[in-house]
Amino acid sequence: MTLHSQKRDRALAVILVLLSAALLAQSFQYPAESSQFPRFLMGVQLLFSLVFLVQQWRLPLEAAPHGQPGVLTSLVPALKVFLVTSLYILAIDYLGYFVATAAFLLGSMALFGARRLPVMLLVTACFVALTYALFVAFMGVRLPQGLLF
Repeated sequence: MTLHSQKRDRALAVILVLLSAALLAQSFQYPAESSQFPRFLMGVQLLFSLVFLVQQWRLPLEAAPHGQPGVLTSLVPALKVFLVTSLYILAIDYLGYFVATAAFLLGSMALFGARRLPVMLLVTACFVALTYALFVAFMGVRLPQGLLF
């Protein structure tokens, strides 16, 4: 790892912390009855972003031996999850919980290698139906409604 890539990783860590904090603040604008899950999700994301930031600042700024994978390369799956989850939290406000959740599940499965569309659609439909049955029909929780639904 070169000095340049270490500085880039540190900058990325700062950006992730700031973005996570902004999304956590956004989650407090949801109705109180339906904001616990987005708050929890963004709190965990902020926690992991802070851990990543601390790890980056604890590393000495020096070149690593050639052939060793960079920190950023090994964190690609975590960064994908971070970005997809961030988009999901933002989409809930505009699209509504059910539409955003369906898009999140389908997109996440596709992003991480699922290729059988019928299975992806079935899993998504079952999850959304189960969520609706448990939270809306059974417990009477109001989930965020967006512009679409």
